[in-house]
Amino acid sequence: MNIGYALAIAGDGDRWGHMGNDGWTGWMWLWGTLMTLFWVAVIGTAVWLVVRAATQRRAEPPPERERAREILAERYARGEISTEEYDERLAKLR
Repeated sequence: MNIGYALAIAGDGDRWGHMGNDGWTGWMWLWGTLMTLFWVAVIGTAVWLVVRAATQRRAEPPPERERAREILAERYARGEISTEEYDERLAKLR
């Protein structure tokens, strides 16, 4: 054993520090666990919100667009617009 190390240990009368057990008493374990659970909940909620927002966008087109496509198809079926005009307008609705 190193003599300097032995003297340092022998001179350390209050071995656990001035707060007892280096500040990690029974309550600190509780707060550490609660803080971990808190951050897991915050990060989990953030991930859930991002996934939910990303999947909702792809679900289905808004009703207005679907109605516009129906009107466009009806006009094309009645012969009010040409095939080129139908294709052009349909592309804009996508």
